[in-house]
Amino acid sequence: MSMSNNEKLRGVNLGGWLVLEKWMFPEVFNSTDTENEYDLSTTEFGQKKIQLHHKNLIQEEDFRWLHNNRLNAVRIPVGYWIFGDEPPFVGSILHLDRAFDYAKKYDIKIIICLHGAPGSQNGHQHSGAPEQGSRWFYNRRFQNQTLEILSKLVNRYSSHPALWGLELLNEPKPGPLKILILRRFYRKAYDLLSDKTRIVFSDAFLPRIMNGALNASTFIDIHWYHFAFLPERYTPLSLYYRVLKHRTKLLKRLKSTQPVLIGEWSIVLSTLTLRHYPKDIHEAMMDEHGRHQLVTYEEADGWFYWSYKTTGRGTWNFRSLVEDGRLILS
Repeated sequence: MSMSNNEKLRGVNLGGWLVLEKWMFPEVFNSTDTENEYDLSTTEFGQKKIQLHHKNLIQEEDFRWLHNNRLNAVRIPVGYWIFGDEPPFVGSILHLDRAFDYAKKYDIKIIICLHGAPGSQNGHQHSGAPEQGSRWFYNRRFQNQTLEILSKLVNRYSSHPALWGLELLNEPKPGPLKILILRRFYRKAYDLLSDKTRIVFSDAFLPRIMNGALNASTFIDIHWYHFAFLPERYTPLSLYYRVLKHRTKLLKRLKSTQPVLIGEWSIVLSTLTLRHYPKDIHEAMMDEHGRHQLVTYEEADGWFYWSYKTTGRGTWNFRSLVEDGRLILS
């Protein structure tokens, strides 16, 4: 199943909002030596800082801007603590409610994505993890708790017109045994929730292996970052752009099994690539990278830039790229 062209999702991630990432909003972590949301939440003023961040970062004006720039969707990362029942984490469900109200007003669809699962599915800061490791895979209690959180989210928003779908887990750590555990979890979640909303599942950076892991009506989510794939960091840009163009064929093959979303992408190029070029052309190079990707990703059923907004303007800040004329939307 593929969506028709007029239903194609073109959107952004509201990254770093309800799941904090220090590199995106370092000011929230000022005066502390913490590196993740959990540890920040344990500090004297950390919870207050997080509450203010939730309140102030995303407002109605942001959804108006998205609508005015012909974007029709947002992917919103959330953590398993969103309902406020996992101290010391700060809950944020009322702010997600706000986002749904704004989205309805401006005709924008929402994908809720579980970025942080109990025990962490990848051990990274963007899962809110207080420590390294991906304990989620080896603890059935964590997996069952994740199903409960997903169910609560779907039950809260399934009748809301702005809900487009639910992504079961963001960027789970790949591995042979882990893939088997992940597939089992995906099937359980699909059986539990698919009658209430669209289901999206991460490819765990293995699109060819994970394609077809669920029913053909589900959406596979692929994240392609230039700096994340070792061969591409050392590939001349002219060859890399041919590889990027070739991905349209891969997307077509994947879509023959099930619909495909590019859930995260950016114009950022690896520093290993950029070091071979004068600094004064780096910005132009990344802008060109963005143009190539937009052409390729139109073959997918939707795409979401990472991210809508950061503290500083520049390559990770989609809004600033559009406002500065660096990323031209058709």
